Amino acid sequence: MRDISRILRITNLIKKIWYKNPDLRLLQLLGNCFEAGDNYNKEDDKLEKKLREIYNDEKRKDGKSTK
Repeated sequence: MRDISRILRITNLIKKIWYKNPDLRLLQLLGNCFEAGDNYNKEDDKLEKKLREIYNDEKRKDGKSTK
């Protein structure tokens, strides 16, 4: 069984990124995580890692620490 706590971690990351980029549609935001057509078979840990990279990049651009 998959770790149920991943749901809250991933949705919180999506929420943080989406609030910083409100003009993106949800599928645009998620589509930015992987190459076109490469999303269906990706595991949640890969999505979470990519979302965390996007979030940390945005924090760096804002001049904030990523810790």
